Amino acid sequence: MDRHSNARSSLFLIELIIAILFFSLGAAICVQAFVKAHTLTVQARDLAFASSTVSSAANVLRCSDASPEQFAAYFPGAAQDAEGVLFVCYGEDFAPCGEEEAAYVLRAETAAEGPVRACHITMGGQAGAILYELDLRWPEQEAAHG
Repeated sequence: MDRHSNARSSLFLIELIIAILFFSLGAAICVQAFVKAHTLTVQARDLAFASSTVSSAANVLRCSDASPEQFAAYFPGAAQDAEGVLFVCYGEDFAPCGEEEAAYVLRAETAAEGPVRACHITMGGQAGAILYELDLRWPEQEAAHG
């Protein structure tokens, strides 16, 4: 009888180990799914912020003379680098900040090409990856009437 009891205990332990392994595998798959969902949420949030900010910058530049002063009126913290490119730095919370704390950088490069003004606007994320970019061209007199 003792042999029969040992066989039942061994069989029960093997069944218990298989059940634990099965649930561990299921838990690992669920954790991966939650991590992937979080990553996609962060990417979508960053893209929404970038596209909205770039679109706003495009409207400001198109309806103004694209001067640093007018750009700064709509984008607090805006500055101009040595090449004449307008930029605004944003922190992790999407609030304007200094260059040291910047997680995102909006850059707007404008140039007059005869009667046409061209503009290239980008929003870069962490590690310099471009999240969103936009190229515009419009007649110069359109901004004066806007």
